Amino acid sequence: MPITDEQLVDVAVKRGLITAETVMALRLKARRDRIGLLDAVTSYGRFPVSTLYRALADLRGLQFMNLNEMPDSSEFHRRLPPAIFQFIDVLPVHEEGPIVVVATADPDDQATLDAICRILGRPIQVCLADPEALNQAAGRLLSVLSGRNGLSVSARPLAVADPVALLDRIFKEAFLHRASDIHFEPQAVGLQIRIRVDGALQRFQTLPTGDGSGVVSRIKVLAGLDIAEQRAPQDGGFTYHLPGVANQEIDIRIATCPTRWGERATLRLLGISTSDLTLEAIGMSTRHVTQFEKIIKQPHGLILLTGPTGGGKTTTLYAALREINRSEINIMTVEDPIEYVIPGISQIHVDGERMTFASTLRALLRHDPDVLMVGEIRDAETADVALKAAMTGHLVFSSLHTHSACGAITRLADLECERYLIGSTLIGVIAQRLVRRLCPLCKKPRPATQEETSLFGAEERTITLYKPEGCANCVGSGFRGRIGLFETLWINKKLGEIISKGGTEAELAESAADSLTSLFTDGKDKVLSGLTSLEEVLTVVLPDHERSTAQKEKD
Repeated sequence: MPITDEQLVDVAVKRGLITAETVMALRLKARRDRIGLLDAVTSYGRFPVSTLYRALADLRGLQFMNLNEMPDSSEFHRRLPPAIFQFIDVLPVHEEGPIVVVATADPDDQATLDAICRILGRPIQVCLADPEALNQAAGRLLSVLSGRNGLSVSARPLAVADPVALLDRIFKEAFLHRASDIHFEPQAVGLQIRIRVDGALQRFQTLPTGDGSGVVSRIKVLAGLDIAEQRAPQDGGFTYHLPGVANQEIDIRIATCPTRWGERATLRLLGISTSDLTLEAIGMSTRHVTQFEKIIKQPHGLILLTGPTGGGKTTTLYAALREINRSEINIMTVEDPIEYVIPGISQIHVDGERMTFASTLRALLRHDPDVLMVGEIRDAETADVALKAAMTGHLVFSSLHTHSACGAITRLADLECERYLIGSTLIGVIAQRLVRRLCPLCKKPRPATQEETSLFGAEERTITLYKPEGCANCVGSGFRGRIGLFETLWINKKLGEIISKGGTEAELAESAADSLTSLFTDGKDKVLSGLTSLEEVLTVVLPDHERSTAQKEKD
């Protein structure tokens, strides 16, 4: 008997993914909204159905098989007898010696499993799989093996032909996986879809070429792009309404470009909710929050957020604006695009042609602003206007592409800003990175090695670090969500004078003392607190002694 929705919901409660009280409330809401209870539970908890199958596998002592990672075919699959593909809910995955590992969505169907064992003539090891992923994996496999061993592609349904319904399902799954981007990538075998979750791309689905073209065309129609133009890049955006319990509107930015196998589309899913946009929620320590709140409540000055693309700079800017947003303050922003909508703030989207950052910023100065936020300082003109606005009595927030907090001064100087103007207006710089947050339900403590202990300056004592393990809550990755690492530089009178006199980044760092907290220092604190792993921190940040040496060589 196939696994029922009620069984999956019961597993979610037993594994602590959702409370029984919440399920009771969602049951009533699902009836009222005429949706399935399973949809209500997954939308509320924001996890995919595969999470529940993984939880069920843990509960039953079975291995869960992520079939999205299975190769499209292998020599093992080519040697399988054709009769094996008549079974809809079972798929041989690979062999381990004499044993064949098979994935099934119904581990209680003993008759089918016995039949598989007889056809193969070998013992089998049963793993549990999400039925949707199993069907897609089988479809990809049959597409490759079509015409061999007497197989027919029509043996299983390969894809949903309706591009509207298919795109709706993709957006729903992207929301449940907490994805930030969706990549539609044409390949020789069809349209590969990958999603970015917690900063890492993961394979989601592969569609046949015909269905893939229909999905990309549907996306272009929603974004108001020219569907006949497939030889030149295009970009646009649209808002998608996610029905059901989530009842969310997702702002989506789209960019297309031609490739060898067809038209590629990349979708950025912008902020869904501003309820979590607080300084604590994005990962700032209590000490950093206290200092930052003091800085952002200054009457005038320039505050910069720096770091690479995708480092969370804009999110921190929005969190700061929400912190100071009051009815007696006029806050205005210039953005491209507007990623979050914050009530009470005037937000302007620039198009780069008729409205640039610099021209729009000049126009906003005539609207009696108290606080201005410039999405990004990209050129000398924008930098000049932002600095002069900060000097004439406005509090200005912006972002800049540099690798360190001290590097922001060098970058502004490269944009032909006067050093004395930088030294007199800049009041704070924050450089930040994003790392994956350890899953709180499955992280495991471990003793640090001698080399790791030396990084913490604790050679004479034993310290405990944490490592990812993998469970249903984190979909087996060991991580759930991301957290920021912050390097803070608070500009005092002494540092302002050093900047005005043309001091180097190394001189500024040496003179900063307690006014500068490095990225690695903040990373170490979060590692010791069990929020992330040391390996995660070292992927984005150099230890302080290595970074200092590199900076001196650069200067």
